[in-house]
Amino acid sequence: MKPLSKKAKMAIGWTVLMTVVGTALLHQWQFFAMGCASIAFLLAANQYGLLKDTEDKK
Repeated sequence: MKPLSKKAKMAIGWTVLMTVVGTALLHQWQFFAMGCASIAFLLAANQYGLLKDTEDKK
C-alpha cells in the first residue's frame, strides 16, 4: 500500500471523526457502514494516486 498523502490523511481523519460522531449521535448502523465504505474508497483512491496534493513529493 502506498503511503498516505497529506490530502488523504486529512480526508480519512475527518471521515473517521464524522463516522464515530454520527454513529454515536444517531445510533444507526447504516451510518457506520457508509463511513466504513467511504474510508475504503478513500484508501483505494490514494492507492491509484487520485488524492495527490501539490505539496506532496513523489
